[in-house]
Amino acid sequence: MKKTASIVDNLAWFRSIGLLTEEERLIVESIFDPEFEFAEALGLAESIHVHLKVDDTEALPVEEFAKRGGEKTTGKAGYRKHYFPDGLNMIFSTIPIAQDDLAETPESWRPRPFVDHIGIDLREETDSVRAGFGSLSKQAGELGWGLIPQGGKGRPVYCCHIEVAEKRWIYPPEANARRAGIPLEFSFGQLKLNDFLAGCDLRPASPVPENT
Repeated sequence: MKKTASIVDNLAWFRSIGLLTEEERLIVESIFDPEFEFAEALGLAESIHVHLKVDDTEALPVEEFAKRGGEKTTGKAGYRKHYFPDGLNMIFSTIPIAQDDLAETPESWRPRPFVDHIGIDLREETDSVRAGFGSLSKQAGELGWGLIPQGGKGRPVYCCHIEVAEKRWIYPPEANARRAGIPLEFSFGQLKLNDFLAGCDLRPASPVPENT
């Protein structure tokens, strides 16, 4: 997965219409820098996704998405996923997708839109990709960043009717200026449609103390 002019242009467009802040745009784009902490895993990825919490998925400018190549691939009430060119996927939701959503109160409610997490999708189930995925825990530990695994050992991770073999959630500190505390999701394995099981394994809350 490499940065392309199309990815840069679409991220700038999302900034221009107010779905990304300038800080968020720069953070997403910076994962393509050679200095990105998990550049090796990104090099093995098929795609990335940016998951935004929004006020209303029905109010999104989906016709403009389509003009920019944003094909809708998944949709339900409160959840939309659009595939843009060159492996940039944008997800928008109002439904709970994280433990943080369930903990929100009127006092702690966070104004929308905002980036909930950045995903790096390792779809090829080859030995080299599996090894890259397996090295993430050690890398996160060396950085002193939080890590929570999901799935594995025959237990997939579910999101609605979609499943993937396993995930690693990595949490940069809030004080890290290049990452600003935005969680990184690394998923391993092909996405599978499951017509028999449904549910959502929520993104775990960060184990990293705030302001560290």
